[in-house]
Amino acid sequence: MEAGAYVPGTDVKRPLRPLPPCPETCPMNARRLIIITGQEGAGKSTLVRALLPHTPDGARIDAEDLGQVNPCTMDEAFNEMLRRNVAALATNFWAFGHHNVLAASFIDTHDDYLRFRPLIPENTEITLIQLCASRPVRDQRRIHRPKPTSPEWRDRVDRACPEDTSLAQMSGTADYRYLRTDNGHEDITTTVNRLRSALPDIYGTAEVPGASPTNP
Repeated sequence: MEAGAYVPGTDVKRPLRPLPPCPETCPMNARRLIIITGQEGAGKSTLVRALLPHTPDGARIDAEDLGQVNPCTMDEAFNEMLRRNVAALATNFWAFGHHNVLAASFIDTHDDYLRFRPLIPENTEITLIQLCASRPVRDQRRIHRPKPTSPEWRDRVDRACPEDTSLAQMSGTADYRYLRTDNGHEDITTTVNRLRSALPDIYGTAEVPGASPTNP
């Protein structure tokens, strides 16, 4: 039987479109990954949503959506599943022409990055953005968002995942471009504009309103 898919409401079968070439064959500047990391409440999900409309040929991945399982045991097997889910979805986006993929909430440390890196093509351009905010700011964000929280939960998460320093420390020899930005006292529009200004190879060189330097 000929492969294909039926046109809705008819008995007509339309041939399936062939998949695009494997992204391994794409030039380097056609495949970028912008990783957004930071502690709980730093604004990762908010930023990845806000950046997408400004990102040419863009796609976004919030790994919190890719790890919804029951039961949920947040061990190394779970983390490996999450990394593989992100890698698979990013690879699919690249294959269909979405060259700039934004991905949040799946890497916390340089060790995490090293475990993830072999899962994607070697010639991928990677930018890593670490969001930082003080504990009081992050607490306010966590209290006022729909996600359930409690003082005990916030203490537990922050003890398990303190602010990372390894990604910055290793950035001089790593294969990613590293940006650290403290967004604790600015709105999301200001953060987006600062990052667009700091990444002209992705977002262009036009002046961005309200932009100021981002910490290297």
